[in-house]
Amino acid sequence: MLKKNLSRNNRSLENEVILAVIVLYLLLALVMTVVHYVQPAEQQTVTSSMSPSHNEKNPASLKGRN
Repeated sequence: MLKKNLSRNNRSLENEVILAVIVLYLLLALVMTVVHYVQPAEQQTVTSSMSPSHNEKNPASLKGRN
């Protein structure tokens, strides 16, 4: 009988953790979406990446080439 109760508690805790992870994931997705759409349209998007593939997207890196 004690083992059955312990098993139920374990399942309950597992379900609680799964639910918490899902809620955190949805919250993060919501925040990222809001930040994406709140950014003004005229705001230029730049990157801090040093990758050569991002150089044409980063006006700051183009200024250093001239």
